[in-house]
Amino acid sequence: MNVVRLWRPGLARRERTAAELFGHADRLRRAGRHAEAAALVARGLEQDPVSVTGHLLAAYLHVARRTTEPARQEFQWVLDREASHPRALLGLARIALEEGDVDGGRAALVRALHAYPDFPEAQALLDGLATPRAAPPPGRPRLDRLRLPPAARALVVLAGDGSVVAAQPESASEEGLRLARSANLAAAALQRAGLGPLRRVIVAATDALHILRADATLALAVRLPPATPLTQGLLEINRLWAAAQHELAIARNDVVEAAAPADARRLS
Repeated sequence: MNVVRLWRPGLARRERTAAELFGHADRLRRAGRHAEAAALVARGLEQDPVSVTGHLLAAYLHVARRTTEPARQEFQWVLDREASHPRALLGLARIALEEGDVDGGRAALVRALHAYPDFPEAQALLDGLATPRAAPPPGRPRLDRLRLPPAARALVVLAGDGSVVAAQPESASEEGLRLARSANLAAAALQRAGLGPLRRVIVAATDALHILRADATLALAVRLPPATPLTQGLLEINRLWAAAQHELAIARNDVVEAAAPADARRLS
């Protein structure tokens, strides 16, 4: 029996367009697959180097990887072509606010809202700038009494007014200030969306696991190795939170006793 093999050459695979590459890259970016997304954006920009969408995606990916200056340059590239692009203005506003440039951030948000009045993210950030911060708690918890997890890389304690109460190591203070600004803006966005106050934040980055717990007067953030199981991280932040609340209670009692009349102190 003769067997005849039928074979039909396959059609050459069509190269994806820049728009298709950018669309796929955006889906990967939203899924947290930043390296793959960046590779697709680079390929798309090779095909279409003047794509506003491509440069905006490149900026978002730089923000996700905390490479601030390239992100700023990409947002500015977009604005040089579209002076009132709301997303680029929002991106520059966030960078400015994280760096403590409140006036610059406010100006960019106002420009974005002028170009696009129905822009809830920009409005939430602008509202956050106008939201008064809570007063700092009376007394400050002693950091040496908060036992860090053995593998923890940093601990930052923030007061409700955004000031750094304590940091370990001391170099984490600057990181704490950036965290305070970001947490304040995130809290304002949640409030505007009707989702209630900011309570917990978990950021799983490539180099670390960041966990934050907060209420109206205090925020506690710990930086752990990236491979830390999430359940372990949550247990650690909850333990630290309980310890910090205990130290605050002691500090408040000390303030009350110091302010009490001498006779009342003798009776106690």
